[in-house]
Amino acid sequence: MLDYDREAAHYDHTRGGLSRARAAASALDRLIPGPGVVLDLAVGTGIVAADLETAGHRVIGVDLSAGMLAQAARRLPGRLARADAAALPLPGSCVDAVTAVWLLHLLDDAEPAIAESARVLRPGGWFVTTADKAAAHRIASGLPPDDRPRADGCALLTTLGARYGLHLAAATSFIGFGQARAGGSDPMYPVLGFRRIG
Repeated sequence: MLDYDREAAHYDHTRGGLSRARAAASALDRLIPGPGVVLDLAVGTGIVAADLETAGHRVIGVDLSAGMLAQAARRLPGRLARADAAALPLPGSCVDAVTAVWLLHLLDDAEPAIAESARVLRPGGWFVTTADKAAAHRIASGLPPDDRPRADGCALLTTLGARYGLHLAAATSFIGFGQARAGGSDPMYPVLGFRRIG
């Protein structure tokens, strides 16, 4: 896995910068019904979270990488914590939305992060996440589908979400500006919105 502490200083520049971040934040904002408190899992440099703030949300962030959190501190001062998405340092039912952009595909098992997201969401709150990252890249590169199961697969996320009272209620997508692989185009990343019932 990538060493995010070492990558932090130049991460934004090598990952599509503001164009990709703004596209991601706009997609998240379309699925979060109104301003509220948003917990951003794997907040990284805070570039997406900062754009969510511009849209009117109050964002707090967690990340395991100290390097990423150091970068994010410029954008979300005083609203960050070093924490695992599977063990959040928050009480239950305390946020209006949880976002996870480019996180679940990194996990061997997404269930603990989904369970924690459901726990900290208020009833009626939203868990909004990117999905099927590898598939998006394959399609953009003109490659055939890959049938291997992935932690961020839409079908799996829908099943796991339902287990924790999170029901798929909306979807959108955004262009991954600057993410084209050799000979391909920029991928179109799916974004799923799960509403907490009860």
